[in-house]
Amino acid sequence: YSVTHALGDTTLLPSLVAVPDGDATRPTFVAVHTTPPVSTHMGDWRDDLGWVERLCDQPNVILAGDFNATVDHFPADLGCSDAAQFTGAAALGTWSTSVPSLLGAPIDHVLYSSSWRAVGVSITTDNDEAGSDHRPLTTRLTPAR
Repeated sequence: YSVTHALGDTTLLPSLVAVPDGDATRPTFVAVHTTPPVSTHMGDWRDDLGWVERLCDQPNVILAGDFNATVDHFPADLGCSDAAQFTGAAALGTWSTSVPSLLGAPIDHVLYSSSWRAVGVSITTDNDEAGSDHRPLTTRLTPAR
């Protein structure tokens, strides 16, 4: 894998795109951290979500991270599926660990193209005092073939 900037980046916070070297059957991996939707950066947030949407047009991509957005902020025809939504786990909040997961916001995601299928998602809720204000989202994907 090689890190590339050819597919763009988020506006303020660091994200990373890694493309496979020489094997088109392997997915492009994207570590996502979009700008939070605060009044002074709403344009940047919208631009970042547009970048995510363009990446979802890639034929074999997996995106994961802090999207600072719920699935309701994505267009209905987004070219990716959300693993938590597909497996029925999307109602559990990943942020903030200062509130119970049922009251939190599900802003952390694993999105994937049609080359993949989610077979399991778990959100760790029993370690909220570990230091992060986000709960870990563990996802199992399998090739869609």
